[in-house]
This record gives sequence, C-alpha cells and structure tokens, in this order.
Amino acid sequence: MTRAQQRRAQRRSAILAAARRVFSRKGYHEASIGDIIDEAQIARGTFYLYFHSKREIFAELRDAFLELIRGSVQRISLDPSDGEPLQQMRANFRRVMTVVLEHEQLAAIMLRDPMSFDADTRVEVEQFFDQIITLIERAIEVGHALGMARDCDRHTIAVAALGALREILLRMIDARRTANASTASADSAGGAEDGANHSAEGFPEIEQLVDELLAFFARGVFT
Repeated sequence: MTRAQQRRAQRRSAILAAARRVFSRKGYHEASIGDIIDEAQIARGTFYLYFHSKREIFAELRDAFLELIRGSVQRISLDPSDGEPLQQMRANFRRVMTVVLEHEQLAAIMLRDPMSFDADTRVEVEQFFDQIITLIERAIEVGHALGMARDCDRHTIAVAALGALREILLRMIDARRTANASTASADSAGGAEDGANHSAEGFPEIEQLVDELLAFFARGVFT
C-alpha cells in the first residue's frame, strides 16, 4: 500500500470511528453529517470524498458489527478433542458477549429501539436482526440433528432468544455507561471511589452471566 493509500485508509477509519461515537451518543435519527464532521475534525468536502450520506456510513458500521458477531460464533463440533458441545456453546455465548462489550459503541447503535431510525434505515436494522435470527435458527437446527436440542419451532425460539439477549446486552451497556460516568464524576471531584463498585449494577460478572444464559436456553431448548 502506498503512503497515499495508507493516509486514505486512516482517514476513512477515523471518519467511521467519529460516526460511531456520534451515533452512539446522539442516536441515528438525531445525528447529522455536521456532527460527524465536527467529531472527526474534517472539512465537509473531505467527508464526501469517502461517504455520500449518513445512511451509507451507518450501513458500513452495521455490516462491520454483523461480521464481528458472525466471526465470534463457531460451529459446534462432535470431535472429542474440541470439548463437550455444551461447553462449546458456552464459549460461543461468551465470545458474542465479549464482542458486544468490547464494541460497546457499535452495539449501542444496533440494539436501540428501531423506531429511533428513519424508515429506510429501520428496514436495514431489521434485516440485520433477521440475519442474527437465522444464525440462531441454524444453531438450533444443528443441535437438533446432533440430538442435543428438542424438536421445536426454531423461528419462535430464535426470536425469543434474540429478544432476551438484546435486552440484557442493552441494559448492561447502559449500566456500564452510568457506572463509568459516575466514576469519572467522582474522580474529577476528588472522590476516588472504587470503580469496581460501579460495575453493571443488577448484573453478575460476564462468566456468571454466560452460565445463567446457557442454563436458561438449555432448559428451554436442549434435551
């Protein structure tokens, strides 16, 4: 890659990062291209060298998030060397939750109420969640073929699973943000409170949460 190409790639990534912060802070509907330009500290003309619209930049962020989720889910293997299937499923749960919390800004954008988007973007967001539902349906189908999952209406279970997971993750993100804001406020005021006391209130640590979710789904779906 030439220096010019590197600079373009870096500038594009910087604009995407700025848009991610703006969307996360203001929501898609309230955010404007002007907000993104101000956040990225670039000229309006520079923005249009890379993206044509707010919707285009959002679509790229959405696709990137879906790829992260896809990449965190691994196919369940029956090879004994790969471990027990339920433990492999637990690992999938943990990877998904870790990805969401590590990419909190992207997750916050995607997990919000679809009504906060304009009509066209709302359709795109619902398509994103439809793809997640399909991933869950396929996982249940594989589990049934392996004798691990009961015979059930896969679509209904997948929608219910996504709804529960979506709400849990969104509440965790909001709680973490509130905790971080409280910690920052205490630090600036010289309170020096222990940040551990401001962890996602109402939720256990991630390992325990993964175990709870696995047990919940296992009792409802798995044999």
